[in-house]
Amino acid sequence: MDKSPVAKGLKTKQSRFIDEYMVDLNGAAAAVRAGYSKKTSRAIACELLTKPDIQIELQARGAALAQALAITREEVVLGLLEAFNLAKAQGQPGAMISAMTTLAKLLGLYASETVRVELTPAQAEARGKYEAMSDAELMAILER
Repeated sequence: MDKSPVAKGLKTKQSRFIDEYMVDLNGAAAAVRAGYSKKTSRAIACELLTKPDIQIELQARGAALAQALAITREEVVLGLLEAFNLAKAQGQPGAMISAMTTLAKLLGLYASETVRVELTPAQAEARGKYEAMSDAELMAILER
């Protein structure tokens, strides 16, 4: 598959990581195959997968692959629903959970939500007080 213009701006190892990640979507394994250390492969994969240029390239390659295979999102969802129903009919809860997990991810139901909480000065003071306490002091408060 031809590399997109974005891929041309990536470092060689990063581009190789993308190539390998597209094989099985396993970040740690892709990092090792791309030449990164096995010891740090999980951390490297996590770091690489958060880089915007790598995310853009992965999305572009995924879209190109889907187009080349003439597969739509709707067909994938319907196929997963069919797999879920088959697993349900056969009494296979593990397969049912797997299908639903994949569906939920595909539909964005597992997207993390960031919530920022602002503390009032009094709340910040109380937080500091409790953070400064030892475990024993905190347990004593709980036991009251």
